[in-house]
Amino acid sequence: MDNITLVLLFGAGVLIGMADLIGSGALEPVYMAAVILAVVPLAFVRYISRERRARAAMLSAAANNVRSFSALKREAKLKIPKDLPMRESEAALVGLTKLGAARSMAMLIRKPLLRGKITEICDFADIVLDTIRHMPSDTPAATLFCETHLSKLIDALDYCFSAPAKKEGTAPLKEDARALTDRHELECFNTFLSVFKRQQEFILLESKRKIRV
Repeated sequence: MDNITLVLLFGAGVLIGMADLIGSGALEPVYMAAVILAVVPLAFVRYISRERRARAAMLSAAANNVRSFSALKREAKLKIPKDLPMRESEAALVGLTKLGAARSMAMLIRKPLLRGKITEICDFADIVLDTIRHMPSDTPAATLFCETHLSKLIDALDYCFSAPAKKEGTAPLKEDARALTDRHELECFNTFLSVFKRQQEFILLESKRKIRV
């Protein structure tokens, strides 16, 4: 990009120098040509450079997110007591049905980052369901997760599809506003990971109390 900038500036300088040699009568149009030659391409180069930096930042953030989520999954899996036998949980069966519906809806989302985030949420929900299956019985926390939290996830996904339909006929969002909306969606869905992580802790805590009793 720096070489292109130098070439454009050099070309503009040449045109201005030619105008001085030709005389004042030809000065104005040549100056205009020099400005067009220098400013317009430079503006385009700057736009492309900014887009590339934004894309690189997005890819870097996505890579960091993948590493963070991998660590979160490892931590959650280690909390599942492997010494307890796996059982057929009624709550987990309900949760599995709802989670299957959430995965099907996630596949239809066109935004790659949002689709990836929801896939992460569903993967973590699988770990919570696996935790429930390794518990001695279904606790209130397990039932709450399967019947309420997963239902709220489906409701949030349903809103993703219904909201654009309600906005049909309105003026399209500008690029900055659209980016802000996308970021807000990711932040909203990211709260599900926090809720699911906390709910796994409640399930483990309630199950330990039952074992002690």
